Amino acid sequence: MTESKKTRTGILLALIAIPIFIGALDLTVVSAVLPHVILDLEIPLQTGLDDAAWIVTGYLLAYTISMTFMGRLSDLYGRRRVYLIALGVFAFGSYLVAVADTFPTQIALRIAYQFTSGRLDVSYITLYALIAARMIQAFGAGTMVPVGMALVGDIFPEGKRAQPLGMIAAVDMAGWVVGHLYGGIVVRFFAWRIIFWLNLPICLIAFLLIWYLMRNAPQERSAGGMDWLGAALISIALTLLNIGLSGNSESESASGLPQYALPVIFAAFFFLILFLWRQRKTRYPLLDLSLFKRQNYPAASLANFLIGFSLFVAIANVPLFINSLVATNLEQGAWDSGWMLSALTIPLALASVPGGWLSEKFGYRAPAAFGLILAVFGFSLMKNWVIGTSYFTMASHLVLCGVGIGLTMSPIATAVVNAAPPDQRGVSSALVIIFRLMGMTVGVSSITTYGLLRANALSEAALSAAPSLNETIRVGMEVTQQVISETFLIAGGVAALALIPTLFLKSDSQTKEVKNEHDYE
Repeated sequence: MTESKKTRTGILLALIAIPIFIGALDLTVVSAVLPHVILDLEIPLQTGLDDAAWIVTGYLLAYTISMTFMGRLSDLYGRRRVYLIALGVFAFGSYLVAVADTFPTQIALRIAYQFTSGRLDVSYITLYALIAARMIQAFGAGTMVPVGMALVGDIFPEGKRAQPLGMIAAVDMAGWVVGHLYGGIVVRFFAWRIIFWLNLPICLIAFLLIWYLMRNAPQERSAGGMDWLGAALISIALTLLNIGLSGNSESESASGLPQYALPVIFAAFFFLILFLWRQRKTRYPLLDLSLFKRQNYPAASLANFLIGFSLFVAIANVPLFINSLVATNLEQGAWDSGWMLSALTIPLALASVPGGWLSEKFGYRAPAAFGLILAVFGFSLMKNWVIGTSYFTMASHLVLCGVGIGLTMSPIATAVVNAAPPDQRGVSSALVIIFRLMGMTVGVSSITTYGLLRANALSEAALSAAPSLNETIRVGMEVTQQVISETFLIAGGVAALALIPTLFLKSDSQTKEVKNEHDYE
């Protein structure tokens, strides 16, 4: 490869990676700015927090859904074209988020008044417009990850793809690792909307340069067709699952669950079964189910799902603890939350490097299991946080948890990729990300629901005697502290469950035997 060609491919790699980084950044940036959003929109905490959680959940949902089928679409219609469309969708969604309280709210109000004659709460309509904008933004961001990896495969020759593909994966993780910190820094000095305005010029420059520099790049396309029915089924299943897990304080049943929860969750599993049936029957499936017959696929997928669940409980609860019980104002809360979460996420990213080295030396099982034991210990310490807990103590617990989860990343991902057939490594890499994101999505939905229901129950019991205002404030802080402690305990329990599938991971030598058996068949 000539020097000029190396420079050109390096520029293209950077242009592909930067929007992926920004899209991943926006996945977690809201964890730091959500209190500002709730305040600006004047959303009542007791009745509107469950809906506001969809600002986070909706992004995760759309991000995950887009990964399930947009990679296949790019194989059929051209990766450069689909990547540029995804970049445009992400930029358009960012713009809608920044202006959600203006014309998107007016359009939503006009539509809503077609179906109701009552007076509508404008703050709630703005919230729903913001959620819709976030989901549009996330659909573009999620698409860019697998399609960007495929573009790297087009640009680099076969023997030189490992390093740039690793860079794309690292950039994606780095984005959501530092999103909370980025959000905390921005809102300390600017309005939260500036985060989304900044996306626009970066996306425009990347769009124009990729369109121009890749105009002559090879555009190989796969034979066959797109399984649109399969894409619809998996999208419906994931959406229903999130709706079922997202509580509504105004529609609780006698059991404490939302009245619609169980029927919607059952419907989600019904559509998931339909999707799996469709993948077995269709000629061109979105997901080749035979992959899960190969060694390490089922165990690694389940472990990744459970780890994603635990991880996002920590990412969501640390800002909640600081903003509710420590910080004296929202600016301090966003700033402190961002830096404190770095004690979790930076060690997590750094520990993925020795995790890969340890998996090469000792196999997949030992470093992943050791990491999960560290994470469980970290969560068990975090459940003891109280109002007077120092930031130093909190940071030490978060570092322990972050290192533990970080040690699991490389062994689990490598176990899947090494077990994959050569022509299925791209799909396998996407599955690693998808199962982790699905765990994060279910985690934030279910923990938010649990927290709201548990807080309501504890508050009603403690405030039944109609105490004074000071007593009400004291009880509210105690309830918040107890609920957060319980959710950290749940996260530790889920991380402990992840140990079970991790123990079924096989080493390279055992995996090669299974692969040879499949090849022989």
